[in-house]
Amino acid sequence: MADKPILRFVPILPVKDLTRAIDFYRLLGFSARRYQDSDVYAFLTRDGLEIHLRAATDLIMGQNPSGVYFYLADGTAAALEAEFRAAGVSVLSPLCPREWHMDEFVLSDPDHNLLRFGESLP
Repeated sequence: MADKPILRFVPILPVKDLTRAIDFYRLLGFSARRYQDSDVYAFLTRDGLEIHLRAATDLIMGQNPSGVYFYLADGTAAALEAEFRAAGVSVLSPLCPREWHMDEFVLSDPDHNLLRFGESLP
């Protein structure tokens, strides 16, 4: 067996409307490809990393506990937040130092999946 058998992991986020979610993630700079051109699953990529979306018809709005933490290269958080704002994305919590020693900002997709973006503080 290899020393590290797990090569990567990919979060799978539930969404009510796949098209709406894809449009939102494109604002964040992700490219999207639907699984078999369907409305049930999609693959998103940015900077060589992936997120998957799955249609969840039973998703209750306002009660979605899912989320992703994006660890950023040092010195890139402010520019990324500005990129998102320029694309018209609302930021729930602006970039600021957090007690867990990260400089981070927070946003939410249309289905309330929480997206945190942070870089290490010196």
